[in-house]
Amino acid sequence: MVLNRIDHDKRPYSLYAFLWAFLLSAVLIVPVMIYDQGYFLYYGDFNVQQIPFYQLAHDSIQNGEMGWSHLTDLGANFIGSYSFYVLGSPFFWLTVLLPCAWVPYCIGPLLMLKLGFASLSAYIYIRRCVRHKRFAVIGGVLYAFSGFSVYNIFFFHFHEAIIVFPLLLAALDEFHATKRKGVVALAVCAAAVVNYYFFF
Repeated sequence: MVLNRIDHDKRPYSLYAFLWAFLLSAVLIVPVMIYDQGYFLYYGDFNVQQIPFYQLAHDSIQNGEMGWSHLTDLGANFIGSYSFYVLGSPFFWLTVLLPCAWVPYCIGPLLMLKLGFASLSAYIYIRRCVRHKRFAVIGGVLYAFSGFSVYNIFFFHFHEAIIVFPLLLAALDEFHATKRKGVVALAVCAAAVVNYYFFF
């Protein structure tokens, strides 16, 4: 249910939603990075699958090797293999601008950004359903640190879908309230590009 209300509070609650989650994640992640000399190492698939995939995709893009990957399994189509993991992620494309040696050090800060944006996107949806925006900030932070989000840290590419999901809900609410289809089309497109598997 979308509440119809006039809210004259001009404080930057969307910024609060992002910063609270970002800072809370920094409190959790930065000590691990300090202990591991700049790396954010977690466990299992995160260390032996997610990060090597990220590095391989980064190096392949920078070297222009986007056809057949001889380094994946016994050989595989690069775009077909890595579109599920990283190729639709705007966070991944930020790292392409950096030298290859920097990528492992970016993982912790990228996770902090992802959690911050997850909180922001949840805030965007929740603010339509509460009387006071500060409750939407709390809801955004709780969403960013939900069991699904925190448990799936070792699946680094899941967080893009976590960010997009509330935007889909907000777009559907917007369509229901205003009949504007463009917002829904943009949200659906973002969901499909970010991770086709979660989209379906």
